[in-house]
Amino acid sequence: MPDRIRAAAAAALALTFVVLTALPAPVAAAAPKVAIIVGPVGSLSNMYRSMADEVAATATAAGATVAKAYTPAATWANVKAAVTGANVIVYFGHGNGYPNPYGSNELTDRSNGWGLNTKTTNGDADSWANGTLVYCGERALLGTLTSSDDSARLTYCGGTANDGITPAPNFTMVYAQAHYAPGFGERYQQSTPLTTLDEARQRVRHYSTPILRLGGSYIATAYGDADEIVGRVLTQPSTPLADIFAAGRGWSPSTAVSMTHPDVTGSQVWVQRTSISGLHFGEPDYWYAFAGNPSKTPSGGTATPATATPPTTAPASDVQRLAGADRYATAAAVSAASFSPGVPVAYVATGATFPDALAAGAAAAHLGGPVLLVSSSSIPASTASELSRLRPQVIKVVGGTAVVSPGVEAGLARYAASGTVRRVAGSNRHATAARVSADAFSPGVPVAYVATGATFPDALSGVAAAGLNDGPVLLVETGSIPSDTAAELARLRPNRIVVLGGSGMVSNAVQAGLASYATSGNVSRLSGADRYATAVAVSKTNFGTGSTVFVATGVTFPDALGGGPVAGGLPGPLLLVPGTWVPSSVAAELQRLGPDRVVILGGTAAVSSGVAAQIESLLGK
Repeated sequence: MPDRIRAAAAAALALTFVVLTALPAPVAAAAPKVAIIVGPVGSLSNMYRSMADEVAATATAAGATVAKAYTPAATWANVKAAVTGANVIVYFGHGNGYPNPYGSNELTDRSNGWGLNTKTTNGDADSWANGTLVYCGERALLGTLTSSDDSARLTYCGGTANDGITPAPNFTMVYAQAHYAPGFGERYQQSTPLTTLDEARQRVRHYSTPILRLGGSYIATAYGDADEIVGRVLTQPSTPLADIFAAGRGWSPSTAVSMTHPDVTGSQVWVQRTSISGLHFGEPDYWYAFAGNPSKTPSGGTATPATATPPTTAPASDVQRLAGADRYATAAAVSAASFSPGVPVAYVATGATFPDALAAGAAAAHLGGPVLLVSSSSIPASTASELSRLRPQVIKVVGGTAVVSPGVEAGLARYAASGTVRRVAGSNRHATAARVSADAFSPGVPVAYVATGATFPDALSGVAAAGLNDGPVLLVETGSIPSDTAAELARLRPNRIVVLGGSGMVSNAVQAGLASYATSGNVSRLSGADRYATAVAVSKTNFGTGSTVFVATGVTFPDALGGGPVAGGLPGPLLLVPGTWVPSSVAAELQRLGPDRVVILGGTAAVSSGVAAQIESLLGK
């Protein structure tokens, strides 16, 4: 190599060496920070601390640093320090979202934030009334408290000098086991109505607003999977948050519903209704939610999610309601939805009491006609209109002249195509049921159902099964078999007899005494812990998965009287509810049946709109 080339090369190498040695060593990227808060929750605090430690272990394994603020040390000062610079914040504890039962106004100094310790010396006590718990709400998180806010916030949430929390840009907020955060409310009694879709969306909207305004994204879960969510956020920094959310245990695309976030541009709210066996009596509620930009990634970028945005409205419902202005109009509405003109028979009974119409139900199902209701002295307009439409061949009046007068009987003749109106009655409710059976059924029926004549629920639940199995419903006393009932059973000679209700309604002695009337000697009992569970027992024994289920209140009788013969003719079961909630036994039976259609009998005063919503959710409608 020529000397000048060799010298130039040596100089270049020397310069390169100088440049390389002058460069600073690469700086390692800072580990992400995860802040974990456990607010005071009394006896649940140990469980929440344990769940929080699972999050901490997952975060540490993913290379994150962890800052803990656990009760009894989860005061505002300690929590604020822990969340400073945090890429992920996880909160376990009491929630105070809006809307809630505590007031009609959204109080942002105390709602949509965190329940924390007031002092480190109060242990895990969680009484806001006693001053051991403070709700540091939206304004505390945003640093917008003013001197006009509540004194507890000014004392324990940083006061007016508070400048809010300062997590890292693009942080992810995970609410775990916190009331209201995913949409559910405080349902400690089964009779408390379940959350509506609008309530759930508004709760997530309000609870997420301060988080989104701080630049974060929001996931709330009641599935005990906060550790898994945090693990995905930390290890999938380029994955859209919609996909991280959809990978959670609680994701239910068939029930998910979205809306545009009203308060934060570019953000959405996703809620969904599912069931968790140990929470809210196993009935569906809003346990999992997301708020934010679905395309945003934990690292702050954007990517197209594989998870589709849920629809903005709930799936179409197959839950229908048949109702009128009163009991007479409801029976007419049930008939109008179920029977075509020219039916062979229409049964007419008083709407003032239940025994006669109940006795008519099984016979009506057997003969293919409805049960309609009248008063003792008049034919309601709704009943008259339906009879005019039906033009039944024959009308049968059930019950004596004291309950349906001769004038009403005569007035019905114009609606029968043949002009024939016949009265079927006995000296009392037991005798009337026996006469109805004798008028409609021939000897050798496969089954006869027997229930108390003192109350209506057990016989009511049996009407649909009787219609399905082509047998009558007869009435007994709790401790004896009335002579009219015994005589009809002797005439019928059913193959088997089914007793409806527990031994408090129909005694074991009566059950034993019925055996002599069944040709097989088979007398069984269908009963449950209450009237609702008895109806479920009837359904379980007689109906498989079916296309239609009828639901009526078990508190009063009128609305269901017209539904029995329709249910028996379809066939499908008749289930009972208290009116404002769905008992767990009924919920489980609805899910077992998986009907394509549920027909609620009666207006919202009898079976509330909340019950309809619960049923829709149970069936994933």
